[in-house]
Amino acid sequence: MLIEDELFNEDNPPPGAFAPEWRDCVVRRTTFDAIALEGLSFDGVMESCTLTSSDFYWGFFNCALIAKTRFEACVFPATSFRGCTLVECEFIECRFELCNMGGDCTIDDCVIAASRFVGCTWTTKGPDCKPDVTKTRWLGCTQERCKGFEGIF
Repeated sequence: MLIEDELFNEDNPPPGAFAPEWRDCVVRRTTFDAIALEGLSFDGVMESCTLTSSDFYWGFFNCALIAKTRFEACVFPATSFRGCTLVECEFIECRFELCNMGGDCTIDDCVIAASRFVGCTWTTKGPDCKPDVTKTRWLGCTQERCKGFEGIF
């Protein structure tokens, strides 16, 4: 499914966000504003999109290609990024949090290039725990005023 130049919000939610066809869709130049998607599974392509004030509880962005996309004031409780490629993305004031059962966000076996994180926070299970980030290559990424990102890249 191809989705281009759309605006999705609480009054106009994305079509079939939990249907199997959503997983493999291509989303271009689309805005997602103030939506909550629990258990979203997306492994398609997202290009030049804007996601603001949205909540992706237990989201699965596994094997997705996300390019030139801006996430602003988004919340990712126990969200999984596995095998993803993120290129030229921005995460502004985003929160990577535990879910209500204490599950951490995961970034595993990803390539994240030329992306920036500004004012983001990462919550772990305890003060001595590190974020669940493994086997990920960070190429030319930056972070400013982030908390909990120490030692990630």
